[in-house]
Amino acid sequence: MSKSSEKKSKPISEWSCKVLHEDKGAMYMQAEGVLQHFYEKEVEKRRLNYLLALEDFFQASKEEIAQQFKRSFQSICLQLQKQQSQQQKGAIGHITFSMLRTELLEGSHIYIVEGTDEDWFFDMHPVLATYDANWAFRFLEQFIEELYLYSKTFMGAITKSDIEQIKIKEATHFHQYVISLVRYALADMIRCPEYVALNRAQTVEIRIGEYMDISEAVYIDDFSQKDTEEIKMWLNQKLEEEYPYEVFSHLNLSSGNYENVDLRYAFFQKTNLSHSQMRDCQLIGANFKESHLIEADLSFSSIYEADFRQAELQGASFQQVQGASGLADRETWEMPGYLPVRFTGANLEGANFELANLRGACFLNANLKNAQFTGANLEKAIFSKEAREHLKLDPFQSATVIWK
Repeated sequence: MSKSSEKKSKPISEWSCKVLHEDKGAMYMQAEGVLQHFYEKEVEKRRLNYLLALEDFFQASKEEIAQQFKRSFQSICLQLQKQQSQQQKGAIGHITFSMLRTELLEGSHIYIVEGTDEDWFFDMHPVLATYDANWAFRFLEQFIEELYLYSKTFMGAITKSDIEQIKIKEATHFHQYVISLVRYALADMIRCPEYVALNRAQTVEIRIGEYMDISEAVYIDDFSQKDTEEIKMWLNQKLEEEYPYEVFSHLNLSSGNYENVDLRYAFFQKTNLSHSQMRDCQLIGANFKESHLIEADLSFSSIYEADFRQAELQGASFQQVQGASGLADRETWEMPGYLPVRFTGANLEGANFELANLRGACFLNANLKNAQFTGANLEKAIFSKEAREHLKLDPFQSATVIWK
């Protein structure tokens, strides 16, 4: 080959590489576009069907699932006890449930449970156990299987790796139901002998999240001494985002002005809040079990999932509170439907529920003498048959409540 022919061949080679590079770029952009279309038009649409199926299963089976969780939690506590008896573990400060995304790719729905001391992440010898959340993630598996089969119609443009990445991303929605279950179940079982027998730190947090990532507290035991007046002054400041998940148990906070305060998932067990003003509060998931709220004013507050079991609520006002269970709109899904507000065993004599939205609320074994429910939404609310003689319900309310 002559030198002149060598010179001519070089620009042809550069041109060919450029065209090839541009073709690959175009193919990549096209694949990205197909994947985006698949996610927006197919994944989001089909996800709703499986989340609604899980929602219905969860609402109908929550008690059974909670009992299964209780057995797992008792087993975890026994493992912690064993380590402590062998002097291999100090006082427990955290029990953390963590979703494992890598396990999900292998079809396993195991959460790792770590029992750690007050050092938490820096505890070099955590006690490890597991919790199987197959009851929730089997719906994810069905969802992904449908997506995988449908993806084949895209002639290879959607790969198995793409579906795996979608599964990892979509797991978050199904994980939310595990959080709801753990929070719901722990309120009953936190005083089980296996947990009470543990050597616990002054503050114990039970958390759930993703492994080595963000987690949230679903239950807190705080045995530290608090000054009632200081807590009252702090609450009276009505600060933003300061009070959710806080522990106010065993305190006398009566006659306080706590209007418009965000107290989501706060713990008030055995606390005296009688004669307090709590209008327009965010009380979602707040725990008032065995507390005193005599003549307290909670009107216009959001009380979704709040726990008032065995509470003293004589003369309390719940006018126009919002606490309906379930999903607000089945056409969309932003989070799991709310679980019912619980008034089981509470003393509600003379309480006022005028225009309250309490669909699905549980009033079993509650004292309802002279309680007022004028205009309240009581669809599927549960009442003891013995309460009939004390309740003054309109014909529609009587036809929609459940008597047990």
